Amino acid sequence: MLKKSMALILTLLILSTAGPVLAEEMAREGSSSGRANWTGTYTVLSMGKELGQMTYEVYGVVVSDNGKGLLHNATAHAVGGGLMKKGTYDNDTGLISYTRPDGDQIFITYKVSGTAGKSGKGIGTIVGGTGKLVGITGTIEFTRYSLRPPTKGVLGSFSISKLSWKLPEKK
Repeated sequence: MLKKSMALILTLLILSTAGPVLAEEMAREGSSSGRANWTGTYTVLSMGKELGQMTYEVYGVVVSDNGKGLLHNATAHAVGGGLMKKGTYDNDTGLISYTRPDGDQIFITYKVSGTAGKSGKGIGTIVGGTGKLVGITGTIEFTRYSLRPPTKGVLGSFSISKLSWKLPEKK
């Protein structure tokens, strides 16, 4: 009997503290800044000494600067690529799919320019979302920093970003 009473009290305590957090309505628009850490694989098709086409698939995790927000604790999956000329690129494009802790997703297309193995600056456009994020729009500006590869064929990087977004008005 004591075990059942303790289990009931614990369940009520969890529901009374988690309920308001789970019921809290999401803001209709906002902005945030944060950091994403990435790792994945890449392939380069060399075209002589000065040209190469690079393609990559990476996975990441996002942490917002203030510990909350639209993408805080989200995971990410990105695919992209572009032509490198003499170690620089100005047409690296791709798609990122972010999955939030609640399972809703946000999709972003991006373009970035920079120097291979160093850093690049980019801008992205939110092109859609799922669940509570259907109809979301916005932009992301970021700087991507390359890290020393952990092993051959695997890349590591991190990005620092600023995100602005807006959800459509409720009907």
